[in-house]
Amino acid sequence: MKNFQSLLAGALVLLLAANAHSDAAYKGKVEMIETAAAIAIVEITSTEKVSVKGKHWIYQQKAPAKVEQVLKGNLADRVFLYGDENFLCAQCHFEVGRYLVFLDRDGDLLTGNNWQLSTRKITGEAVEWLDDDKFFEKKSATLSDVLQEIEQALAQAKPKKS
Repeated sequence: MKNFQSLLAGALVLLLAANAHSDAAYKGKVEMIETAAAIAIVEITSTEKVSVKGKHWIYQQKAPAKVEQVLKGNLADRVFLYGDENFLCAQCHFEVGRYLVFLDRDGDLLTGNNWQLSTRKITGEAVEWLDDDKFFEKKSATLSDVLQEIEQALAQAKPKKS
């Protein structure tokens, strides 16, 4: 009986520890810009259901995309983006269309840098940008203004230590 109680207590401690680390942490605009491995304007051409294991998550969505412009990092002309992580608190989901994307790498996979905030829809010359005062609310901004804001943040970013 003591062994069972010890095992049960140990399992409870592990369960509580796992839940303590399960909240999604969102990055502010500047941190999202500074920490992204790549920032680009892409045209997502389709999406498909998959089950692909990265180093950290299992991704359930693959989105082929044509890269129009790279603002940070190195990307091929065509890339695959992976989303719908098996992390229930937050996910990056891709839809067909033109987007400003903030990307990270999970092993060899290109993934979102800031959960659902990683993709910003572009319609014509307008982009759904993040509001400084109400961070999770979208505001419409001109694409040129947003690109200028990103360039300024990158220019002011502290160099990474090697």
